[in-house]
Amino acid sequence: MLSGSFHGSDTELIAEKYGIKKDNIVSFASNVNPLGISEYVKRKIAGNPECIEHYPERDYLSLRKALSGYINADVKNIMVANGSSELIAAFIRHFDKPVSLIVSPAYSEYERNVKLAGGSVDYIRLKEEDDFNFNKEDIINSLNENTDLLIICNPVNPTSTALNAEDLKDILKKAEECGIYTLVDETYMEFADRDIYPAVSLTSEFKRLFIIRSMSKFFSAPGLRVGYAVCSDDELRNDILYGLTPWSVSSFAESAAIYLLSDKEHIAESESFIKSERARVCSLLDEIGAYGLKYYKPCANFILCCLTGDNKTSGELFEYCIKRGLLIRDCNGYGGLDNRFFRFCMQKSPLNDRLLSTIEEYLKV
Repeated sequence: MLSGSFHGSDTELIAEKYGIKKDNIVSFASNVNPLGISEYVKRKIAGNPECIEHYPERDYLSLRKALSGYINADVKNIMVANGSSELIAAFIRHFDKPVSLIVSPAYSEYERNVKLAGGSVDYIRLKEEDDFNFNKEDIINSLNENTDLLIICNPVNPTSTALNAEDLKDILKKAEECGIYTLVDETYMEFADRDIYPAVSLTSEFKRLFIIRSMSKFFSAPGLRVGYAVCSDDELRNDILYGLTPWSVSSFAESAAIYLLSDKEHIAESESFIKSERARVCSLLDEIGAYGLKYYKPCANFILCCLTGDNKTSGELFEYCIKRGLLIRDCNGYGGLDNRFFRFCMQKSPLNDRLLSTIEEYLKV
């Protein structure tokens, strides 16, 4: 199995392949908030074991109200499901053989679900020469009446670049004119600076806009499997809800998610840490860049890097790091990227220093 084929959560497979104990691997590949969940939330969860004695609310009204306050959206426009992946699949498969445009590099589940729906995929590539920044005109000029779906991850995984709200609004205007539905995946939005505004406020203006959010990454709860979506199109929303499995979010996950959303202090601490640590890590990357490394200005909690020196590859760097117990993401083959590219997410400062020292060692070999 090539290193680029591993998912960020494949620590068991990686541990087996390289003969390393799973507990001895530090993952920089899964893009999860390194601060974890707070002691407050742990106490609240531990203090409510009785929640598993009853079914969750059929319409998850309590959780949806908590989400409504968190993202400032109308509660009726919010739907909850077993992870954002379930909502991505339900939205895409709502359409019959959709002709789809995906801004790429991108999460592979978008393409997989389009193909499962019998549809076709074309890509709008973010360009290396533009440092993988969005080009609004490229996207707008790619849209026409023959397209059914436009799919955008914002901020983008793995490039960590982002689309600002004004440019997104212009894109949505063209999509509406062409009768195109737009999926905006904001899984990493909470990690972005405040000048990258979320698109939730645009749902009242654009009926064909479907926003995906997750509690896996920023809330450090991938095992909870709670995702949610925002859409103001009543007919579309009701059709998607009808196709979801009843009670797919457990009463435990429902309760835990509400506790996570209520911990305002931890949310603020996480936002502050990511912002400061991202700046610190970028300053260190500036220092080691002379040895053959370029990074792309990140908006999320992960950073895409490019090896610029001769005879250096992302696969070799992956192996160099994993043999030292450090797991990065080899991006070779990820949305058109080649064997120069890798990605890592931020951990706590001492671990980030350890990874950067290891990368510098490899570059000097």
